[in-house]
Amino acid sequence: MKWRHFLAKWEGAHAENRWGRTLIAALLLLLVLLAVERFRKETIVVMQPVTLAQDAWITRTQAAQSYKEAWGLFLAQLSGNVTPGTARFIQVRLKPLLAPAIYHEVMNALHAQVQQILNDRVTLRFEPRAVEYEAETDKVFVTGYAFEKGASSEEHRRERSFEYRIQIAHYAPLIRFMDTYEGKPRTQAVLKQRARQKEQEKGSHETTH
Repeated sequence: MKWRHFLAKWEGAHAENRWGRTLIAALLLLLVLLAVERFRKETIVVMQPVTLAQDAWITRTQAAQSYKEAWGLFLAQLSGNVTPGTARFIQVRLKPLLAPAIYHEVMNALHAQVQQILNDRVTLRFEPRAVEYEAETDKVFVTGYAFEKGASSEEHRRERSFEYRIQIAHYAPLIRFMDTYEGKPRTQAVLKQRARQKEQEKGSHETTH
């Protein structure tokens, strides 16, 4: 009787030990999976850009709309406010932000603009009025009034837009595209409307002939 009682206890302890090892193995597997997921997940940094009132987030390769808008506004103000004394400084500041694909083209254009500003003693001033982000193209448009004044001329005002496509690489902004022109921003809606107008004008022209 005592022998049977002992065997029952031993089998129970053996079964409990077996289930305990299985549970420990399952917990270790879960811990490994959680650790792998933790290291795979990108770190999200939340900040509040100086040029905007709302918070923004940034990861290694992505950023919030407000973060890109803040950088677009900063770049437009940097590029739009130029004097003979700050022209080369602005060129140096933009240099490390350019993507390799557009680096030489932009640097050549900036060099030519700097030389013209230095030769003509031109002062450029920009007053931003609107910042717009277009999700379809991942572009930031900054629109405002540009003022240009020569050494011996009056200041002239024109509406001007700055256009940027900003990529995030290792938590840092990288300019993949930039352009500036007179007038309203050339968003996809505006470009499509212009294309329709050209088609209509072309059709009416062919009809009259």
